[in-house]
Amino acid sequence: MNDPVLNLVRTRSLADQVADTIVEGIANGVIAPGQKIIEVDLASQLQVSRVPVREALKILETQGIVVSRPHRGVRVVEFDKGKIAQVYEVRLFLEKIAIRDACTKRENMPRLLAKLDQVVDRMEQYLARGDLLGVSKADMEFHHEICIASENEIAIILWETLSRHMMIIFEQELKHDADRGHVVEHHRRLRHMLETGSPKELERELERHILRIQGLGSLPKAMPK
Repeated sequence: MNDPVLNLVRTRSLADQVADTIVEGIANGVIAPGQKIIEVDLASQLQVSRVPVREALKILETQGIVVSRPHRGVRVVEFDKGKIAQVYEVRLFLEKIAIRDACTKRENMPRLLAKLDQVVDRMEQYLARGDLLGVSKADMEFHHEICIASENEIAIILWETLSRHMMIIFEQELKHDADRGHVVEHHRRLRHMLETGSPKELERELERHILRIQGLGSLPKAMPK
């Protein structure tokens, strides 16, 4: 198996592309939690100037994914068990609001369900190929579609901010999960509940869906240098 490498994510502004690339690097283990990020080295590797790299690191610092310290440079934060629990707690409350609001927009439901079916089909294909990053992206796209369908602008903004944390955690969840097939099953069940379940049943299913990884523990730390 080839070692994972960093590939520039071609979306949005160049700074956002670099930020997404760093997050994917953390998610797939190219960049370790606690590792120092050298601005000039990253710019060279991605073949961009230092300006978008600097802007990307500022974005990630405001989002709590990297931290800058005088005389120590910029380092990736440690995703320990406590931090993971906080991310999922906030995510649960946020997605409860989004899924509630999405269900009130009944005219949007056929399009949403069709879109979710497409996403889950792709997720299943990624899983069959062993493409864990693809599975993680599909997982986030699934929940992003629900947020979009909610038409709750604040929920969408907050979810997109939180999504970079979730990308990192999702990838590690999959790497530590011997039975990855349940990922597709869980999303199909949640999609079904969106179509047929009562509000209470849907909320309970969402809780089971989001809190399923709480026992997996923290992410691996950076190796000593």
